[in-house]
Amino acid sequence: MIILTDAQLVELTNQINQIRTIIDTAQVIKATAAQPKTVTEASAKAPKPVVKQRRKARARRVMLNAAQVVEIKRRLAAGNESAAKIARDYGVHVTTVNLIKYGKTWKEVQVPA
Repeated sequence: MIILTDAQLVELTNQINQIRTIIDTAQVIKATAAQPKTVTEASAKAPKPVVKQRRKARARRVMLNAAQVVEIKRRLAAGNESAAKIARDYGVHVTTVNLIKYGKTWKEVQVPA
């Protein structure tokens, strides 16, 4: 037989009430999570991120072909023009021209002698 003081009995009662509240809350969460969502509800609540749409649009922009890359490499080797000027002429970003310049992209394209 366990003998409890009044203070211990009150503390034990409070703890039991807290546990009951946690269990009741857990059952409510489980019940709401089990409801299936339709495709239209899921898409209506979560719009597509703008970043992914921009990436797709960026992928459809002007792309260089091998002949253009050869010409860019020739103009860079001549040293008369800046990468920014060449980029404007071809409608690409200056980083694209610099990546060609430093051999990070289009490595396989060689300038004929």
